[in-house]
Amino acid sequence: MWVTVLWRWEANSHDMNTRDIVVYLALLPLTVFALALMLRWAWQGAARRQAAVAASAAAATTAAAASKPAGGGVDEERRHATVQLLGASLVCAAGESAAELQEAVLAGLPRPALDAEFTDEDGLPVLTARIKALDASAISELDALLEAPLNTARAKRPEWAELSPPDHVKRALSALQQPLLQAVGVLAPWADRFKPPQSLSGPPRDQAAAKQVRLLLGWPADWTAFEQELGVAFAAELIRANGDLPVPQANFVISSLAGSGEALWAHADRLLQTMTREGHQEPLIVAACHSMLSDSAVEALERSGQLFTAAKRPKGRMPGEAAAVLVLADAAWPLNPEADIPVPHLHRPAVLVRDKSVDAPGRVSSEVLSQAMTQALMAARLGGEAVTAIACDADQHSARGGEFHTSALALGAELDTEQDMRVLGTVTGFVGAVSTLLVVACAAARAQATEKPCLAVTLGDPFARLALVALPGPPTPPQTPPSPTETTAAKAAAAAAT
Repeated sequence: MWVTVLWRWEANSHDMNTRDIVVYLALLPLTVFALALMLRWAWQGAARRQAAVAASAAAATTAAAASKPAGGGVDEERRHATVQLLGASLVCAAGESAAELQEAVLAGLPRPALDAEFTDEDGLPVLTARIKALDASAISELDALLEAPLNTARAKRPEWAELSPPDHVKRALSALQQPLLQAVGVLAPWADRFKPPQSLSGPPRDQAAAKQVRLLLGWPADWTAFEQELGVAFAAELIRANGDLPVPQANFVISSLAGSGEALWAHADRLLQTMTREGHQEPLIVAACHSMLSDSAVEALERSGQLFTAAKRPKGRMPGEAAAVLVLADAAWPLNPEADIPVPHLHRPAVLVRDKSVDAPGRVSSEVLSQAMTQALMAARLGGEAVTAIACDADQHSARGGEFHTSALALGAELDTEQDMRVLGTVTGFVGAVSTLLVVACAAARAQATEKPCLAVTLGDPFARLALVALPGPPTPPQTPPSPTETTAAKAAAAAAT
């Protein structure tokens, strides 16, 4: 550019002055350079947004395809199938059980609070939902348990040899410890099924003949490949180090998925249906953990424009931390003979995708969420009037709250906003994929407490919407109308009796 300007001045015999030099040789090139940078940033931002839309749409569309009713027969019945929720363990800033979490929602406490440890770009404290039990001593104890998993993860790739997890990853894994061990302990009544069967004479058969347990781990979408690998190694080491668990480590088949809670649950649903179709009666443990409480995590939220601040971003995310583990099994899994009441059953989910992010500017439609709720009720063969309670992960400061309440009203059910709805996001803050597991756990607990169906709804993802029905026990078989022959015979019998 400078060469071009100088050439034109030379060709036109231009008499240069100070203003020309400043404008054309300094300000103009800087302006063009700044415009180029802005265009580059805009292009990269659009690419990232498009990638996020594609990822969410891909995960949810696959689940939606699985959740649509098929033409009839076996596929139609599979759409109405249920799975057993054998147990649910959790920890978050509002409690360590589904009952405690629901009580916190009813009381409206504890809410996300100002955290002096983290400040935003204006130097003001950040609102967080912190698990107070994850203090320095808990993290120091975790370091000892992480030694072997760290070595395992670092050995996977040469470039990982010197890597270490940031504080928020450590806090998430620390939160996962107790819920995961408690969840595996739920399988104690069926411990014999996970042992190699004895032969009539001689030593026991190979361990491969015993039942397996599938463990599906859900990681935050922004965890690196190293952090995900470390998480898998940590879960395996945690199980190995606790030898008194009812399931040996050799029986676990571990897989993981990074993304939203809607994508995690859709993946779990497909896995359960595949095992049922192939005749494998094996429990599935679905686990997730999340924390955004570290300087690097808070700074990353702020750089991406997602951190909540009352003045600049009143619809942003309030960093939270939580872990939850659910133990699922096919409806045909044998009952626990020691249980006094039946375990809750969960119908298959309905997952749909919005065409616009809920966080985008402008009007937020509730149509997609309403459709997801309707499809979930259809899977349970229920009408909107049958809904007596709803659990969801909406909050009160973003558009998710309005989207949820509009959809809930559209059901036509007579619901009290305070007593019949559990809006968990008001006390948990943003906890990523864990929020879906928290919602399902609370919906199942609510269904057992009321002995009536409870609708579980998740809105954590900007695009995907999930809904499913939790029942207090096995579903009642649908009543088929009597055939014309049976009706005629009944009338004849009644006439004869008179």
